[in-house]
Amino acid sequence: MKLLVLIHRLPCPPDRGAKLRAAAELRWLAARHQVWCAGFIDPPGDDEPGAAAAIEASLSRLRAECRAVEAIPLRRSFARLRAMVGLCGGGTATEAYFASSRLCRTVLRWSCKVGFDAVLAFSSSMAPLALEVPARRRVLDFVDLDSRKWAESANRARWPMNWVYRTEARRLARREREWMTGFDATVLCTPREAELVSDPLLRQGLHVIETGAAAGTLSAGSAMPVMQGGAGDCLPSEPVVGFLGAMDYGPNVDGVCWFAKRIWPLIIEKRPDARLLIVGRSPSKAVRNLGDGDRIEVTGAVPEVEPHLRRMRVMVAPLRLARGLQTKVLTAMAMGRPCVVTPCVAEGIGAQAGQELLVAELPGAFAAAVTEVLGDEARAAAVGRAGRRFVIRRYRIDDALARLERLLVAEPTVGGAA
Repeated sequence: MKLLVLIHRLPCPPDRGAKLRAAAELRWLAARHQVWCAGFIDPPGDDEPGAAAAIEASLSRLRAECRAVEAIPLRRSFARLRAMVGLCGGGTATEAYFASSRLCRTVLRWSCKVGFDAVLAFSSSMAPLALEVPARRRVLDFVDLDSRKWAESANRARWPMNWVYRTEARRLARREREWMTGFDATVLCTPREAELVSDPLLRQGLHVIETGAAAGTLSAGSAMPVMQGGAGDCLPSEPVVGFLGAMDYGPNVDGVCWFAKRIWPLIIEKRPDARLLIVGRSPSKAVRNLGDGDRIEVTGAVPEVEPHLRRMRVMVAPLRLARGLQTKVLTAMAMGRPCVVTPCVAEGIGAQAGQELLVAELPGAFAAAVTEVLGDEARAAAVGRAGRRFVIRRYRIDDALARLERLLVAEPTVGGAA
């Protein structure tokens, strides 16, 4: 088939949860069909010397997999201005932020020349453009409901931003309902997200596809990490605590700063030899300031996340605001790393607390859980093995991606969210 895949942020490099999911979907579809891919790419910052090389390496791989790739640099200052203008004009900031006449021209030119059989829109911001493309099938992968993220952000923000977030949440929720009726099938990443859609008519075209984990080294045709010996990696002896994510994303910035200020000192009291590794591109000033050249390292952009995951003895996800499926945590679990997470992260994963991952909410309990796996090799290995078995058992990624492919090539079954 001739497929058009629209992605709000191209997985170049695949260094955050949504990009890991997008990379897995792209690789699966490109191995089986002719794929044209278009979307935005975050240009490297002046303070990220390695970002340009990481982006170009990922783009080269993407171009080798697809028939054509259109990567539009996303100029954040202009995008933010467009978003505010769009919101003030009665629309949504989400649609305006990712609006691009260049992207639209390229996609419609491809459409006239190629004649696409199906279109996959990755995230709500790509929905309007996908609906303009003539195709037999259209599928929208929401990943999760962005309107709920805005609503939860409004509850934590002060005026005037709480008004901005609440307005965006209300308008985007209305648009999400419209898109659910406009696409042949819509996809969410967890049953928890699907439960938020109560309208029985909308649920008929709704499907839950949990794509699970994807690391930098992938087997042919599969998005699961390649494991030496098939049993997962041995844990490193050095007490490295790791965090992975886009470090300009509000919930990640909040979570890692809270961890560094409230939890990390408690860990250092027990383990003065511990090191904190913060991996992810575009670190905000607050995140950059955490790096001290000694105990805390902030990497910025990296070509692949897997080598850094291998350095970690324990992975933490201390997010205080989280929706959907935290793919970065599943990736670490698939590599046999014990993970310590907050309850809102654990809820989206569904693993058994205390056995397959460790869950804590308050700083003291979180620090105690991290210190436990740093100091007890047997306990760390047991949690890592159990977590890896859980991911392999629950998140059968080849099956999930095959389901997504079937939505693009054939009529979906009714009641996919059940």
